[in-house]
Amino acid sequence: MTQTIAAHLASHAHAWWNTRLDAARQGQRGQGTVEYVGIVVTIALLLSAVAVASKGWGNDVGNALKNVIKSSIDLVANPKGR
Repeated sequence: MTQTIAAHLASHAHAWWNTRLDAARQGQRGQGTVEYVGIVVTIALLLSAVAVASKGWGNDVGNALKNVIKSSIDLVANPKGR
């Protein structure tokens, strides 16, 4: 009889543990999206800071930055038409 009780308790413990693991896994859904959005926002803030800082240095740095960004976008948009 004690083996039956032990098996019953082990079964309940196993079910509880699986329920907890499933709940923990579901909490991770969408985490990659959040990380990618964070990266994009960080890059946008960095580019904005560089653009604002380059205004004080003169048009040369601002124009060079603009040209590099424009050529990079053109390369991504049309890689074979280069």
